[in-house]
Amino acid sequence: MAAVSGLGLFFEDQFTALASLFTADSSVSMDYSGEVLRVAYLFAPDNLNPFSTDPAVRNRLNDVYEPLVRPDQNLNMQPLLAVSYGLVTEQVWNFKIRKGVYFHDGRELRAQDVVFSFNQARARPGSVAAELVAVVESLELLSDGELNIRTRVPDPLLLVKLSRLPIVPEGFDDFERPVGTGPYMLIDADDNSRIKYSRFNDYWGKKPYYGWLEILSQPDRNLRVAGLLDGSFDFLADVPPDAVSQIETAGYTVKMMPSLEVGFVLFNFSDTNLSRKVLREAISRAVNKESFLDLAYGFANEVNQFVPSGVFGYNPDLVAPSYDAQVAAQLVDQLITGFQNLSLDFYYPQNLRLLGQYFGEQLLPVGIELKLHPLSDQELQEKFQAGQLGFYYLGWRHDSGDALPFLKAVLHSRGGDGYGIYNGSSYANPDVDLLIERSETNFNERERLADMQEAMRLAVQEDLAGLPLFESMSIFAHAPSLQFTPRVDSLIFPSSISKSSQ
Repeated sequence: MAAVSGLGLFFEDQFTALASLFTADSSVSMDYSGEVLRVAYLFAPDNLNPFSTDPAVRNRLNDVYEPLVRPDQNLNMQPLLAVSYGLVTEQVWNFKIRKGVYFHDGRELRAQDVVFSFNQARARPGSVAAELVAVVESLELLSDGELNIRTRVPDPLLLVKLSRLPIVPEGFDDFERPVGTGPYMLIDADDNSRIKYSRFNDYWGKKPYYGWLEILSQPDRNLRVAGLLDGSFDFLADVPPDAVSQIETAGYTVKMMPSLEVGFVLFNFSDTNLSRKVLREAISRAVNKESFLDLAYGFANEVNQFVPSGVFGYNPDLVAPSYDAQVAAQLVDQLITGFQNLSLDFYYPQNLRLLGQYFGEQLLPVGIELKLHPLSDQELQEKFQAGQLGFYYLGWRHDSGDALPFLKAVLHSRGGDGYGIYNGSSYANPDVDLLIERSETNFNERERLADMQEAMRLAVQEDLAGLPLFESMSIFAHAPSLQFTPRVDSLIFPSSISKSSQ
């Protein structure tokens, strides 16, 4: 799932749950002679189902399961379990399966496992995995080592979708005990807040430097930083921005990368007030985006559209309303009589308490009084699906490197085949719909880019469908003895971490 309810990386201080994560566990005997790598994240996963939509699950399984193809650290697609692939026609793709690949239970990878994995994804209606394979019409087994995939329509993003589909062995369904083909095999997941892995010695590719791996979670900000500094773990994935200076002063290495995650607000066009463009412009001009960067201690970038500059579909010529509180107040004056403020409801994730406060403080001087509604993720999802959110915050991580998934899910009007599945604002523009639909089936990159850029211009500049705010930074920290290069998509593969040559 690309849609997220909040930027936990920057606001995790609101979470106060504590966990005792560093107690010795004698259930599995591990070699702690210096060959174990300990990686810490903010949240623990609820399960280990590889078809789950939870990013926390994916973080634990990046090196356990593998897809047919995978983007490299710069988002260039590369063969993985498929040794080669190519188009037969615009709707038929051929994949040859890599030989000499074994699952962790000793079975050799076959094309039949790919078919089984597709069927497992289809069996989960509403999941992102089901959405990934929805465009696939049929799979044709040509041999144990080759298959064709036929799509219902031409799909230039099929490889991107396949890169998110884990391949599991045929007949396997005990996902709490993962069995994949990756460089690490899971050996103990009795406690999902501390999962243990060992190097898979029969791995077909480059073996990991570390023989053992532990992935931990620590929701408390202070304990997470302390755990890195006292050596309880070697690598910290979710670094609080306000702790960067402390970590660097202690001699640890900090690295960062634009996260491809954009935070923004959307306006519900079914709301009587927000359906008026003059109000949407007033809000857009009343908000000083620079103030929100303070929440991230400077580790964020202001954006003027729903995708950051590194994503295919970004429009460099787009001009969004600029901050001007005086103009905003004049626009609001057109909508109200007397001295009473215009009242609006603002919905946002409850862990982003300061975000709601900032919006309230910026809109009140121009005559807009916000009723703040911090909600749990479940409450937000329920109101979102029911179209009951008036003015609300959303985040989206563009980890595919392409704007189409966002445009299709959020800005296209609601319909079948995944159109508008995250459109909770009743936004609809037939011209935008047509541009999105055209870019979805067009293999001509120049034409696709032009269509997506025009769709973005219409939605942001002409219709003021929402207000883009900022792109966050992914911040990592690790012991100086480690060698680590961040990926553009901010995913972490522990198998790529090694000892520094210095």
